[in-house]
Amino acid sequence: MPHTIPINFPIWQGQEGEGRCQISLILQDTGDGLNALLIGGEKPHVGGVVLALPRPSLRGEGWSADVYITPVPGHKDVEVAKRVAASLARELQYTVVVTAGIHSDNLCPEELSQIIGHCEKLTQAALAALKQG
Repeated sequence: MPHTIPINFPIWQGQEGEGRCQISLILQDTGDGLNALLIGGEKPHVGGVVLALPRPSLRGEGWSADVYITPVPGHKDVEVAKRVAASLARELQYTVVVTAGIHSDNLCPEELSQIIGHCEKLTQAALAALKQG
């Protein structure tokens, strides 16, 4: 699928937070899609994979993305991966795959909110860097 923003970087990497709430996002341009690794916490792992395919909005207003998820049974990593993949695909108009694995034992609600916020900040930082060219 053609994209309007030139993707001409081999790898982009960012990190937010610290300790058991630290999140890393690594993006690699394949030349025909974006491969992302979203990991963090005390036990980074592969908890699921999300594929986001950009498409024109059904309302005729800009772009949207169709999102397909494959979680490892019992893992919820794909919940944040869906947001990251959809945002990148929609904004860049580029196919995106996110492999996600974020785990820390016994997270409290505040820590979970921090992790979600870190994922959103990393997505916005990546978009800003990629759109800058």
